[in-house]
Amino acid sequence: MPGLTDAHVHLMSDDVAKLYMGMLKLDLPTATSTPEVMLPYLANGVTQVFNLQTTPGGLAQQREIAAGKVPGPTIVTAAMIDGDPLSWPVGMTRVARTPEEGRAEVRKAAADGYQLIKPYGQLTLETFTAILDEARKLNLPVVGHIPGRGQDTAKFLLPGLGMVAHAEEFAQRTSNPDPSLIPRFIELARASGTGLITTLTLNDRLLEMVRDPASLKARPELATLHPSVRKIWLEHNPYVSRATPGYIAFLERITAFNRQLVKAFADTGIPILTGTDSIVPGVVPGFALQDELSALVAAGLTNQQALPAATRAPCAWLKADCGAIAPGMCADLLLLDGDPLADIANARRIDTLLLGGKPITRTELDCRMNALKNKSR
Repeated sequence: MPGLTDAHVHLMSDDVAKLYMGMLKLDLPTATSTPEVMLPYLANGVTQVFNLQTTPGGLAQQREIAAGKVPGPTIVTAAMIDGDPLSWPVGMTRVARTPEEGRAEVRKAAADGYQLIKPYGQLTLETFTAILDEARKLNLPVVGHIPGRGQDTAKFLLPGLGMVAHAEEFAQRTSNPDPSLIPRFIELARASGTGLITTLTLNDRLLEMVRDPASLKARPELATLHPSVRKIWLEHNPYVSRATPGYIAFLERITAFNRQLVKAFADTGIPILTGTDSIVPGVVPGFALQDELSALVAAGLTNQQALPAATRAPCAWLKADCGAIAPGMCADLLLLDGDPLADIANARRIDTLLLGGKPITRTELDCRMNALKNKSR
């Protein structure tokens, strides 16, 4: 089968780690290794990622992989643009307080080599609209949040917003998720030509973690994390610290809403792409994409609906030569020990990864993963 795409990740790099530690006011090691960051994706069959908060360090990672210096998934880079007050520090995001600043930031992102534009939640309607228009002029696809929570969704779900980055963006248009609005959201998405990145496993993991914080420590895949990231998840976790009954009930409502929304999008034929939002606490790179496929099926999608969301659909949206087994397509492929159309769990049974046509056996992948776990202790 074709290799898998995670259309919503946040890749660790030295500059991201420094900014994140500064934001949390923690003094932890920030040095990263590109091969080690990428390995868990490859070991789980992920051969393409959308890095939706790309920094200069992320651009460097993309160049290393494209040049063949480091094995890793194809990285599609996005420049984040937010309004004031910023949700994330400058360096992770760009600020646009006016339509003119929004257009200028899109032009700068294009000049710097970014492939996507990611608008964020604090933008005004006027600036958001200007960003969409400038991105269209420069032929840059747009994937992002829906600004203006609490405001009329129709004002913001506009042509040019190619993909909404989370199912939960729709869940949080009102103070409490309202499933009765799903048909209206479907209507608006159809009219604007907007698809959806699923991120079901994000909320599944957050809910699991706040219900039972000890469950996080019990997960063996955490051994593949950068030691500083693992320490934050286990000792400084912002979600666990909010684990009140009210917050748990809120996450339960969002999780239930998201499943209904994603199934409705899929059944209506609106494009959906698999994404996870790793490296949010609880969402382990690589492993989370396999969890996402299982979450889609648990939400009621058929295997025939779930698999294209991780293969053909992301590449078709990008107009990229991947996501299918056909002449002229890149040879990023998985050889499996079972049929994922019969059981979605078989997508995990990777015998051999073909990366650009070069085989990496399961034995070799496991050997590299064991070395990573030993180093990360």
